[in-house]
Amino acid sequence: MRLHGYWRSNATYRVRVALLLKGIAFEEIEYDLLKGHQFDAAFLALNPNAAVPALEVEGRVITQSYAILDYLDTLPGGPALLPSDPFDRAEAIALAMGTIADAHPLIVPRIRKRLAEHHGADEAAVKGWARHWLTEGAAAYEARLSRRKPDPYLFGDTVGLADIALASHVVAGGPFDVDLSPFPILSGYVERLLALPAFAEAHPFRRKEIVEAG
Repeated sequence: MRLHGYWRSNATYRVRVALLLKGIAFEEIEYDLLKGHQFDAAFLALNPNAAVPALEVEGRVITQSYAILDYLDTLPGGPALLPSDPFDRAEAIALAMGTIADAHPLIVPRIRKRLAEHHGADEAAVKGWARHWLTEGAAAYEARLSRRKPDPYLFGDTVGLADIALASHVVAGGPFDVDLSPFPILSGYVERLLALPAFAEAHPFRRKEIVEAG
């Protein structure tokens, strides 16, 4: 498998974690979104939406992080990413969508670029925009976690889609100086997740080190 992504991409991070959890060997191809590499003809041939990640599997391509995660969950080996119980499955997807569909799409590079180039937002305003949506999402996660405390993880004895999503939400807040102190349940839980090997190895800063080392 070949994962086409960007070291800083939150969506790519989610897929990278899942691949490592599943024990699936993959090659990662880097595209610098801030330099516009996603608009190169070679990448547009993979994904006309000009967005990462894209997963290449035996000549076929899957785009959108949730679609990729759903595909990976059908493969043998590693933990199941979604619970088998129908209600728990729906709840896990709802938790994941809190960042995948609600908060994260509002802070991606194309949105920040649009704010700067067409709405006169300076760097501080763009950063404040992203921080607002990530903080709002963190507050919602804190409220949900107060009603469903991880034991040891959100849906049982192994990490899954919902756990990956929560971790990615917190990781995304780092560059925008999101204050997590009002959200002790969320921050404490994600701190525990980030210490797990798959989450640590997949972390954007770790990926950046690998990219810079060549």
